[in-house]
Formats: sequence, C-alpha cells, structure tokens
Amino acid sequence: MTLPELDIRIAVPDDAIALASTTRLGFESYLEWAPTGWQPPPRSLEIRAIRERLRARTTWCAMAVDPDGEQAGHVGITYASERERPHVQIPDRAHLWMLFVRPPWWGTGLATRLHRLALEEAARRGYDSIRLYTPHGAARARAFYEREGWAVQGRAFAEPLLGLDLVEYRRTL
Repeated sequence: MTLPELDIRIAVPDDAIALASTTRLGFESYLEWAPTGWQPPPRSLEIRAIRERLRARTTWCAMAVDPDGEQAGHVGITYASERERPHVQIPDRAHLWMLFVRPPWWGTGLATRLHRLALEEAARRGYDSIRLYTPHGAARARAFYEREGWAVQGRAFAEPLLGLDLVEYRRTL
C-alpha cells in the first residue's frame, strides 16, 4: 500500500472505538519487550479516555483511513500539563498525546507523515515546543522519535496506570 491511497481526516468522538483499536494494537506490541506478566490497559478505559480527550477543544487528532474505511494510524496533540499536577498547563508547550500506526503500515512512512502533521498543527496553534511520553523499553518508538529530532529529558519514571516506566522527550517547533 502507498500513502497516497490514504485519506487523512480529523478524528471526532465517534472515532474513539477505531482509535482505541489501533492504540490497543500498539500496546499489544509492547508484549515483545515489556516485563513478564505485563498486560495492556483495559480497552474500555482507552475508549472512554480517547472519547473524552476528543471532546476537548484543546485536542487535535488526525487519523489515516485506507480506501476500505479501515484505520491505518492516528496522531493527536493537546496542551502539555505538569506531570505531578496535571491541572497545571505548561505555557507554550504542546503534548504529543499519541501516535500509533497499525502493523501493516509500519515502515511505509505513515508515522513520519502523521508526526509532521502534528508538529505543523502544534506550531499553527502557537506552541513553541512539544513533549511526549513513551515507554522506556519501546526501542522502536524511541529510535523513531530520536530520528525525528526529539531529545530525552530527565530520567525514566513509573507510570502506574500503564504499569511501565516512561521517558519524556521534547523538541522545539
């Protein structure tokens, strides 16, 4: 499949189930490197969290859909908030909320295309920088972000809801 075959459109709350399905595939890929016994979060929590986030005016999410209507991947941004005090927004910094591509689309350039769209949207919204969290053990994701100009900030930290250690990455826009 080639990228021109894909339709990129803005996701809406009714897309939460499709987005959660793609997110779930991403989480399931963590089983290759996650600690023994680790399990992805319940799908029902993901659907609810995604739907809630998509309802916020501060959220932007684009999804790639193939000609058969199947989702190929998605990317979302919102404002960044303090990790320890999530109600405190960090001025001028966006948060790359999620970037997931379904396995058949790995290596096609779709992740790069979605990533670029997210950075462009964050800049359009007036942010100066952007950050993301990704699992410490996710070598494939970390290599992608580092190729795309992101730099690790600080040490890995435990994320109890996911049950994995995360690392923060940042970059300027």
